[in-house]
Amino acid sequence: MKKLYIITSIIFYSTLAVYAQNSKVEFNGELKKWHKITLSFTGEELSENDANNPFLNYRLNVTFKNKNKTYIIPGFYAADGNSAETSATNGKIWQVRFTPDEIGEWTYNVSFRKGNQIAINDNPNAGEPISFNGLNGKFNIEKSDKTGRDFRSKGRLNYVNKRYLQFEETKEYFLKGGADSPESFLGYYDFDQTPPSHKYEAHAKDWKNGDPTWQNGKGKNMIGALNYLASKGMNSVYFLTMSVQGDGNDVWPWNNINERYRFDCSKLDQWEIVFDHMEKLGLMMHIVTQETENELLLDIGELGVQRKLYYRELIARFSHHLAITWNLGEENGPLSWTPKGQDDKDRKAMAKYIKTHDPYKNFVALHTHADPKAQDPFLNPLLGYEYLDGPSMQTHHPKDVHRLIVKWINESQKAGKQWVVCQDEIGPADTGAKPDADDPEHNEIRHEVLWGNLMAGGAGVEWYFGYKYAHNDLKCEDWRSRDILWDQTKHALDFFQNHVPFQHMKSANGLTDNSNDYVLAENGKTYVIYLPKVEKTILNLIGANSKFNIKWYNPRVGGELQKGSVKTIKGGKKVSIGFPPNKEKDWVALITNTSKKAVVSNSKNKQEKIILNALSDFEIDPTSEATYYVDNRNKALAINAGKKTLRDKFANATTIFKGANGIYKGMLVSMAENDGESVYRVKINGNIVSTFTNPETDKSFEETQHNIGKIYLETNDIIEVEAKAVTNKKIPENDETAWSRGRWNSIILIPGGGYQISNKHEKTTPFTDKKGVFTIEAEDFHFKTSNGTNRDWYTRSNSESLPFKNLENHKKTASKNSYIEALPDTRVTHDDELITGENFYPLPGFGAIVSYKVKIKSPGKYYVWVKAYSSGPEDNGLHVGINETWPETGARIQLCEGKNKWTWTSAQRVPENHCGTPNTISLNFDKKGDYIISFSMREDGFEFDKWILTKKKNFNPNNI
Repeated sequence: MKKLYIITSIIFYSTLAVYAQNSKVEFNGELKKWHKITLSFTGEELSENDANNPFLNYRLNVTFKNKNKTYIIPGFYAADGNSAETSATNGKIWQVRFTPDEIGEWTYNVSFRKGNQIAINDNPNAGEPISFNGLNGKFNIEKSDKTGRDFRSKGRLNYVNKRYLQFEETKEYFLKGGADSPESFLGYYDFDQTPPSHKYEAHAKDWKNGDPTWQNGKGKNMIGALNYLASKGMNSVYFLTMSVQGDGNDVWPWNNINERYRFDCSKLDQWEIVFDHMEKLGLMMHIVTQETENELLLDIGELGVQRKLYYRELIARFSHHLAITWNLGEENGPLSWTPKGQDDKDRKAMAKYIKTHDPYKNFVALHTHADPKAQDPFLNPLLGYEYLDGPSMQTHHPKDVHRLIVKWINESQKAGKQWVVCQDEIGPADTGAKPDADDPEHNEIRHEVLWGNLMAGGAGVEWYFGYKYAHNDLKCEDWRSRDILWDQTKHALDFFQNHVPFQHMKSANGLTDNSNDYVLAENGKTYVIYLPKVEKTILNLIGANSKFNIKWYNPRVGGELQKGSVKTIKGGKKVSIGFPPNKEKDWVALITNTSKKAVVSNSKNKQEKIILNALSDFEIDPTSEATYYVDNRNKALAINAGKKTLRDKFANATTIFKGANGIYKGMLVSMAENDGESVYRVKINGNIVSTFTNPETDKSFEETQHNIGKIYLETNDIIEVEAKAVTNKKIPENDETAWSRGRWNSIILIPGGGYQISNKHEKTTPFTDKKGVFTIEAEDFHFKTSNGTNRDWYTRSNSESLPFKNLENHKKTASKNSYIEALPDTRVTHDDELITGENFYPLPGFGAIVSYKVKIKSPGKYYVWVKAYSSGPEDNGLHVGINETWPETGARIQLCEGKNKWTWTSAQRVPENHCGTPNTISLNFDKKGDYIISFSMREDGFEFDKWILTKKKNFNPNNI
């Protein structure tokens, strides 16, 4: 270690100049990129128990700058600066730990201030400057000399809005494999003021000469345990930093188990010795900041003084480490067996505080409950939330792992912020991952948990040990108890890291005909198929007209790739992949394109609206149960239901998606028939994403639109539309009844929709009611979006400047002389072309959107009134929804009467009455709180002045 003493001066206050000119800052560490540097400053004598709390009423921040980069790093009180060795509780030393991420010259400037609760005050001018405030200087950073597993050779592990974390220096993507148990890992007897829950004596032999210790040899067993885990190829350890009132009740950072405002300097410095060694070994620190039993311990669960101080201290002391997960809390949120817990507001506040105060923006996760039904209420509100990077999954049944990983990857992707989804605890709670002695092969969890996660696109696993078997979650003393499990985990990680471009691949189980296998694919390039048992497997390679190599991997023993019964296959169709070297247990097939011609990807291209026509863009699948024919008259694909063998069976047509990667809102355009209500299925890579049934109609043919919803598409994805002819037995034909023919015309894909409006408006002041009635000006929206279309909402007012000509303006008679309009307006009369997905959006949520935040004090059913101006038959339709859902009760607001003037309506257009029945548009609010009300365009040219929410069904809006 180098120690540098840099003389610095101060210009902040002349009264401090003499002191500062004789002050020194001590640099400890290697001045290299990605290496920790500790700056130590000398102030006045203080102690952990000082009357003026040094942790709360003092604030040290140091600003580091290099070219266009700036980091404000929080510091901490360090007692005598060597308390890991001395156990000192008092001293004059303050420290800042910094990890530079650029070579070259860095400057630093010190802010050291004193004031009441200033440590958690973000105002840089709060309090008063003291002591070494204003010290500044510079230093030079060189390249790192580290190699191998040492994280300093790889750089910081960052969240990059993808399914995997990425090392900043090497650009490698990270797959996790490690230990979830013991959760009380830091309940170690060699730490100061710590109950002797763990001694790890079995790992004494794993300590090596030159490894760190403290206080004359303490810590060897823990360091040895980490050495062992790293030697098995693992790269992560899960541990609590606070278990007060929890299962172990043996870990806390404070200088007393009952203290919440003062920290144990020596214990935390001893932790840092261990964490430094973990970084050297390439072990991620999975820091779990609380558990379900104590999530209300600090500030009754809210983000108050105690919680902010706790997070600041952890961030100041440990955020510089290069591979960190900040876990907001284990099993977070109330359930029947833990009825008191934090709420959505608390979770968001925690995530935001950590993310905005950690200068390095390390990965932030939330640990879930085990029951899938108990996960939805806590995770759904966090989808799209910018300060949470992913869930830390706990799952009761191993068989559910794969499905749930796929679910949250897809849901987060559609919400606009891709989550990193790890499997961090596996049930049942009493079992977890059994010791090798009780489960020497680990067949179930290797298949359903380890490969189940990785093949879903998950970011890896940590193994929880249950409470029933030896070396369980709270009492594990020997990680060798799962020696075989570590090996199997390493085999999986090795396969993905050495052979698979997993960062470009996604779950696509529907590409094979097996129901039990897992498929990870980048269509046209690479396919991985995990077979839990060996059986004949047909892979869909339609659209990939290339030659592919097939090799096999043994997930039980690892090793090299092996040859199977088939060496190569030809794409462009569905084809058998052959068999592995033997048919014993599970195998993994790796199928790679051998063509020198690159498969085109549009991942960086701009998304555009796409219309996929049934007749011109899809190919009929002659191998499906039923077969389409081309119905040129109706511009549709249809099924010849005159052939009895084709009835009540699905026909299939396929296209290869060639658009840009991204989120799309999908719409299937079909033809409803009076003969029967045809059924449709839309598939992406063989997986069903939507199923529809045509509505009843008395017409021979009626265009109908179905909402496929938000879907994520990548170039070369296989899109299939299946249809089934049915009869409603209402129309006689020959000696039987007529059948519908499953006609459909197109799929319309509109880009965008990857956002969570509610999460973008945490601080937005909601509209409130007046005597139970909300009256809101349309132009006072909180959020608007074109929603990926070429229409948007424009404010029409005195200051308008619009890129459209020959527009009528009705602001003089509008409320407050202002309104909004959906423009451009290209369909004014029936003679103008109606283009679904452009000037007409029959489905709610597809057109341009305006949104408003409201506070509901009295839950229940509210009626919606809209004030609009219609000058023709094609500008009088709108939709309304709540919290980005679009209930049928809010669809197709219609204005027929009161043309050419501002008119109120609450009528819904229905097949039997196109003008609609008054007082029928409504929304339901099931509880008190804030909601987002959104209106989406149905017809362009809609002019929108004002809207009302009221519980009164017979409300008269003209009386307001």
